[in-house]
Amino acid sequence: MNRKIDRNIVLVALLLGAASSTNAARTETASVTLHHIDLHPATAAAARRSMRRIDEAALNVCGASGALAEAKRGIRASSCWQEAAGNAARQSEDPLLAQAFARFPLASR
Repeated sequence: MNRKIDRNIVLVALLLGAASSTNAARTETASVTLHHIDLHPATAAAARRSMRRIDEAALNVCGASGALAEAKRGIRASSCWQEAAGNAARQSEDPLLAQAFARFPLASR
């Protein structure tokens, strides 16, 4: 049986913003599609490379595009980044990628 491996992954994060005239929150969804990413890496090093690509995409989704390293560390500690990057790692259903996500350096570590 030949199975085509989907090498694309979509990062989605929920961004919350306050409505201007009411104090109710509105929800916006942002997404980024990564093409040609190794979702089933053969080695831990390949999983770390994939995780770095997921990290950059999650940072962009969460509003840290072009930010300084200190700001990126803060964004990585946010629920936005945790959800976006975590969902991407879970979508792959690959144990090496899940391990790379679990070991990814965060601001709180």
